[in-house]
Amino acid sequence: MKRTKFSPTFKKFACEKEGIGMKATLIERHSLLREVIFFIKSRGLILLRALRNRFDNDLQRFPFGETLKSGAVISFSESDLWNPDDDEQNWILTAGKIQNLRVATRKLNGLEIPAGKVFSFWQHVGYPGRSKGYVTGREIREGCIIPTVAGGLCQLSNALYDAALKAGFEIVERHKHTKVVKGSLAEKGRDATVKWNYIDLRFRSSSSFRIEIDLAPESLVVKFRSTTDHRVQQIPSAMTVQPSKLNDCFSCGNFECFKHPGKVVLQKRKAVTTFILDERWSEYEEYISKTAATGDRFVVPFTPDQRIRINRYTWNVAKGFRARAVPLMALYRSLSIRLFSGGGNNVFSQMLRLDSKVTQRMLKHIPLESTHIVISQNLLPYAWAAGVLGGRTFDVLMTRLPMEKLHERLDAAYRHYPSSSTLNDFRAPDELVDLESMALTRSRHIITPHREIANLFNNKSILLDWSRPRVQVKTRSAGNRILFPGPALARKGAYEMRRLASELKLSVTIMGGATEEDSFWNGLSVEKAGADPFEGVGLVVYPTYVEHHPRLLLKAIVLGLPVITTTASGLQPSDQVTIVEAGDYDALKRAVLEKLPEEIIPIPSMSNASR
Repeated sequence: MKRTKFSPTFKKFACEKEGIGMKATLIERHSLLREVIFFIKSRGLILLRALRNRFDNDLQRFPFGETLKSGAVISFSESDLWNPDDDEQNWILTAGKIQNLRVATRKLNGLEIPAGKVFSFWQHVGYPGRSKGYVTGREIREGCIIPTVAGGLCQLSNALYDAALKAGFEIVERHKHTKVVKGSLAEKGRDATVKWNYIDLRFRSSSSFRIEIDLAPESLVVKFRSTTDHRVQQIPSAMTVQPSKLNDCFSCGNFECFKHPGKVVLQKRKAVTTFILDERWSEYEEYISKTAATGDRFVVPFTPDQRIRINRYTWNVAKGFRARAVPLMALYRSLSIRLFSGGGNNVFSQMLRLDSKVTQRMLKHIPLESTHIVISQNLLPYAWAAGVLGGRTFDVLMTRLPMEKLHERLDAAYRHYPSSSTLNDFRAPDELVDLESMALTRSRHIITPHREIANLFNNKSILLDWSRPRVQVKTRSAGNRILFPGPALARKGAYEMRRLASELKLSVTIMGGATEEDSFWNGLSVEKAGADPFEGVGLVVYPTYVEHHPRLLLKAIVLGLPVITTTASGLQPSDQVTIVEAGDYDALKRAVLEKLPEEIIPIPSMSNASR
């Protein structure tokens, strides 16, 4: 936009021609002198209010709780996040407002207020500065909408006031806006403006209540819950107040105004998708290469142009896009896992803790204009807890079963084999399980090549093809052995494999050093795989309970070997691949008997085969 100076007469004429009447007069109110006066007055009011609050016995901070979580919803308020009247420049202020709502709602969601106690907006939200995560949004001041840090929190106070009215609460303090913005609750006289800390919203209830706030992709939802039989007050519909014209710094056209943000900020900012990625899967890299658009952003552990990187976490697809990396934290995580001496659930807890640290570092690089997120599953619960997914749509790249389903699967295996020393490993805390479940429920799409995972989410899943690995073609000896492509652990189906080897007199090649116990394979014809695990193998049998990325099975398929596995492997059945239910030993045994040629093993008697 070209910077042009106008005379006061021309500016007034231009404003009137655009049908905005007194806009020129409003603009003249913004000057350095007036800004200094406003600053001094506001600081005086802040100090005065702070002194009053210090001696106000009714003013308290209340904790988050779970006591009223199952209570009935006694009131509900919903308002749109996005303003359909925004132009290309104003849109970024609305995006800033939504970011500010993400920060503030975390301070209020889950608060439980005792009966008769006063709830104060600022007492719980606190000072809204940049150091707290707030960004530039929009604020109404002197008849204009201007860019300001933490602007837009009034949408939250509006919704709280609206819900409090509907619940019949006593309103202790409330202030109206001086300007009515189209589409806001102010049109219905249900608004409550706030300004740190001297313009507050306060109310109380005769019964205890819980505040729940949800940032859906398109709306802000506030709910109050209570276990008391609380009849929701029916508020008669108020007369609609005519909204004001949008007098804002982006569209007034006066670059000379003291409050104008300048033409640099006026550059068009488009909505973008941000890919927040961790472990690289070739299936996901191919998918992203087809869906990423110009202007999208990437946040990854390593970028391809970094000298020090770990290939497992280096996303080649990020090349050519605006990408941010967290290499130091990613390296720290990898080294910590390698050096950690614990085992079982100890190492799993360590992995979860480090994933949380990596996620927190990555979240700092999400651009304000990102309206859609594509995120790796292991980062999801921490992103959900941080509130960054609120007001956005998001897709999840699934790298394993949901924690809730994973626990159920391990519990089922434990009922079969209660003597296992490993089936109680890899258990996440209940809080983390709940966070992931809530986020997966809210997600737009679940993206996975794993058929079992895709089936869990029905219509919103996107099923990808498994990438076929490149396998070196060479002459192998005729197969007369059975390959069990996993460690001797219960969750990988080791107990079923041991029983098959014993009953059918199989010669088994095993992989992995982990085992349930040192004597697990005693008395059986078992040998560890060499450099080429498929050498001498005629059949691959993998009765696993948990398998998220079946690389070895995919290699076996490429080599043309018959495969018998469970639904947990995520593969599609075919002439070459036989699928049985995890834990169904009889079905597994029948499948093995059908696939094994007579020259490999003697066919057992019918009584033995039916065991």
